[in-house]
Amino acid sequence: MKKFLLFFTALAACAYTGAQNSARVFPGDTLEIFTVINFEDPAPDVNIPAASGNTWQIGPPQKTFFNAAYSVPNAIVTDTLGYYPANNHSCFDLYVGKFNMGGPFSWYFPDDIFIDFRHKFDTDTLKDGGYIEVSWDKGLTWMNIIEDTVYHWGVTPGMGWENVNLYTTGDTLYNGEHGFSGHSGGWIHSSLTWHVIPVDQLLDFPPDTMILRFNFISDADDHSREGWMIDQIRLFAIDLGSGKEDVVSSAPSFIIAPNPVKDHAVVSFKKKYLTIDFGLYDARGQRVKQASYQNCNSFRIERGNLPAGLYLCKIQADNKKVVFKRLILI
Repeated sequence: MKKFLLFFTALAACAYTGAQNSARVFPGDTLEIFTVINFEDPAPDVNIPAASGNTWQIGPPQKTFFNAAYSVPNAIVTDTLGYYPANNHSCFDLYVGKFNMGGPFSWYFPDDIFIDFRHKFDTDTLKDGGYIEVSWDKGLTWMNIIEDTVYHWGVTPGMGWENVNLYTTGDTLYNGEHGFSGHSGGWIHSSLTWHVIPVDQLLDFPPDTMILRFNFISDADDHSREGWMIDQIRLFAIDLGSGKEDVVSSAPSFIIAPNPVKDHAVVSFKKKYLTIDFGLYDARGQRVKQASYQNCNSFRIERGNLPAGLYLCKIQADNKKVVFKRLILI
């Protein structure tokens, strides 16, 4: 497991069908620090149950379609060498919490939760395949992620950061579960999002640890297909404006007022900083404003000709922790 610091890059993301690529910015390509599980190093937050018939393995894939990991040499695969068997149900669990939600940004968990991963699949269409479940009660109960009724699953309003390249309720496997199936055509970049907006949803927070279960199932027919392969799982959280008080002393504490904004807003800090770096990002992750200020405890944001919508304000003061807050233009 490794931690990386990345800035905005427009990466090409595979379409769900795998037939063509389209440029799309994923939250993890823009929003700074996150944790990467690439299976090259030990992954203590991933557990493969030692059950009879569980085909999930970590290692170099050596098949025809699964011929290399996304981040070589290792991936997690339903058997690194052979086809998946008939009448099989295999799974592995991913534990998620403050301990792996992005280092210095971990205090924003569980205000919001972002998880994405790269994967390939090769199965009998709408029969065999993979699906993801979530548990909020430490494994006592499970539900398909697209049917999560416990926590706010789905689109981050106004930001365009949604559940990308996932299955839908129209993608049903032989056992009635919704999931991935067929042939992905290449690597798919899928993204999952949970969030709490606004503050009045605080009582709906999940427990400190969530568990994701990656399931693979097959029916009684042997189709000689390769299964499911997953690599580069990324986990991270940011401040989307929950209104919670900053709890890390090294992070700059500030308010933005007025917010929502008609013409301008003032960013005010609790103390004076030698240097303040500011950036404003739109719903596509594009930086639309940037400025630096010296020896001050406030600065002004002019709206200019920016259209109405939800933006992210990025602040770094005296090279301390980066903080994101929402800015709404009306």
